Amino acid sequence: MTVSERIRTQMELRGLSYGELASATGLAKSAIHRYATGQTDKIPTSALAKLAEALGVTPAYLTGWEQQRPHTLAAHFEGEEFSEDELREIENFVRFVKSRREH
Repeated sequence: MTVSERIRTQMELRGLSYGELASATGLAKSAIHRYATGQTDKIPTSALAKLAEALGVTPAYLTGWEQQRPHTLAAHFEGEEFSEDELREIENFVRFVKSRREH
């Protein structure tokens, strides 16, 4: 999986648009679009760090240095394994809880 594919996948998992990710990172929407569509493979490390933070992953994951997406919530449940579907459910629930704060 390429950097652009990982960015798009994480955006989809979190239900983020280019505009929302731009707001969260302070990066230009057009730049994020170029990174996520693979129009450029030259992503400054500072932009990569901002994208990773906003997407809840590490820069190493986005670049492919780490093959498995970290599961920080799942790490709190010692000895328990979660499937990818279960982790998505956990992430969706976290988004739901956070969205209730904003209202």
